[in-house]
Amino acid sequence: MQPTDTVADTICRTVELGVTITDAAISETTTFIDCRPIVTDDVCPCCGRSGRLRDHVDRVLTDLPISGHPTRLRVRVPRLICENTDCVGTIYRGGIDHVAGPRAATTRRCARWILQRLAVDKMSISAVARLLGLGWDTVNELALSAVRSLAYDDPRHLAGVRYLGVDEHVWKHTRGQGGPSMVEPSWV
Repeated sequence: MQPTDTVADTICRTVELGVTITDAAISETTTFIDCRPIVTDDVCPCCGRSGRLRDHVDRVLTDLPISGHPTRLRVRVPRLICENTDCVGTIYRGGIDHVAGPRAATTRRCARWILQRLAVDKMSISAVARLLGLGWDTVNELALSAVRSLAYDDPRHLAGVRYLGVDEHVWKHTRGQGGPSMVEPSWV
């Protein structure tokens, strides 16, 4: 096991993700942080038994910017061999679900950070995408997915709500002559 650098882990907040920094590098545009999970799930997804270490692979994930630079975590994930002869699976990666979801390109905390930048700092999708070093479509989809999750995944999200009120809405998004641009709601 490699030693951990608790100062770097604290500054970069990698402890929150359950990984520890083993190395780092900075390019002209991006900060790269090499890290390893503190704990991995070594259970075979097919049979539920623990496996034997085969080797390691790097999984690259976008994380929160550090000092204004987009950041990529290179997480060293163990690859394991299932020794259960009755199992259909043979080789699998150790689980790092606390860091990122399956097939995700960003860390779990990235979506919340995106929503904070959009709602609290009133930044545009383009500005957030630039800070993360990602495309507009990717950041927009992450934001929409996070909002859907907040609104729909909790069955109590409308608990206690009896009425929904609608104020007014701008139907005409142009200036100049024409009819009124505000429409009053009609109440039934």
